[in-house]
This record gives sequence, C-alpha cells and structure tokens, in this order.
Amino acid sequence: MLLLLVAFVGGLLTVLSPCVLPVLPVLLSGTVGGRGRPPGIIAGFLGSFVLLTLFLASVVTALNLSPDAIRWVAVVMLAGFGLTLAVPALQARFERAASRALPQRAGGGGDGFLGGVLVGATLGVVWTPCVGPILASVTTLALSGQVTAFAAAVTLAYALGVALPMLGVMWGGRRLLHRPALLGRLNGLQQVFGAVLVLFAAGMVVGLDRQVQTALVERLPALQRLTFLEETAGVQRELERTDLQPTLP
Repeated sequence: MLLLLVAFVGGLLTVLSPCVLPVLPVLLSGTVGGRGRPPGIIAGFLGSFVLLTLFLASVVTALNLSPDAIRWVAVVMLAGFGLTLAVPALQARFERAASRALPQRAGGGGDGFLGGVLVGATLGVVWTPCVGPILASVTTLALSGQVTAFAAAVTLAYALGVALPMLGVMWGGRRLLHRPALLGRLNGLQQVFGAVLVLFAAGMVVGLDRQVQTALVERLPALQRLTFLEETAGVQRELERTDLQPTLP
C-alpha cells in the first residue's frame, strides 16, 4: 500500500513539474469539442501508458519493430486528429464514421469520446516524465521480461496520479471557454487547437518534444527533488522486499 500511495502521489507531483509543458498542446485539444473528449483523452492515456510501460519491450521484440515504430504511429495519429479539428469538413466525416462504428448507447463518436481516446493514446506514447525510483524499477522489470500484477498496479497508480490533474485542467479550460463571451468563437478556437496539434506532431518528427523535456530537466535541477517521497528509507525498503525488485538471471 505504501508503494501504491507513493506512486500515485509521484504522478501528481510529476504533473506539477515543467516536464508536462511539451504535452500541453495535447491537453488543450481536450478543452474544445464534445463533452466526452476529456474523459476519452484520460482513458486513452491510461491504457496506452500502462500497456506501453509494461509491454513495449516485449511487443517490439515479438514484432521485430524499430524501437521508435510506435512513436511514429503516434505522430501520424496526432497529426490526423489535429487536421480533423482544424478542417471542419474532415471533422464532420470523422464524426459520421465514428457514429457508424460505435452505437450511441456505447458511447459513440458524437460526443468526442472516440477522438479523445485516440489523442490520449498518443499522449501515453509521448509522455516521458521525470521518472522516480518506483517507476524506474517497474521499467527495469518490463525490460527483463518480468511483469507482475503488483508492478501493473503500481504503474496504474502512477498513471492515475498523472491523469487526475490533466482531467482537471481540461474541465477547467472547458468551463473557461464556454463563457458567454467566448461561445461564439469556439469553432475558431477549435481550429487553432487543431493547427497546434499538427505543429506538435511536426515537432515530434524532428524530436523537438524530447529536446524540450531534456533541456527543462537539465536547466531546472530542482525537478529532481520531486521524487523525494520515493527516495525515503521506508520506500526503498519496500522496493527491496517486493516483487518490483528485478531478479538477476
């Protein structure tokens, strides 16, 4: 329970750091569109982050993929969704296709949930936070092919800690944008956010997001103190005695 709690708090603290700045354009896309978009983004983020953290190495090996193959898929998805926001005709076609694919009673595409899931999935791929000792231990286990139920629970706890403030940011942004003075400009704002997503995807092609994250961590050493809870003696003892500690071959 201690490790689960600290992992959750670690996720909360990570969102407060400048590490989140490069992915803000993705979150901004959740402030416009249907009301299902913010929860869709969170659902997509949780699923992709947990699965990729635990199984990315295994998938890449099994399919004989390049380590960056999934990242390129995310770039294409992000650029495509940005275009659907920026170009009204493309958005109408996407919503019609989503409505046919998913019945309304199952949470179909009319409320923006499906589009949000796609965007959230890309967010899980590009999210490279200031990882502390707990998540580093989970990653080490995954790389060695050892994935336990407890490791999955810790990863989910961390992802939930990251996701809750993200959801708060998107809901807060939606309340701000839906004030009477801005209601008439929502379509224009949506197109702007779509263009920003396309630019963000273009930046990913040249690795700009990674460069920004690295520069922020290097220039702000105080970020390292965000993992203070994970570095306490009690947490370190728990890491040593649980199955998060990788077993040497």
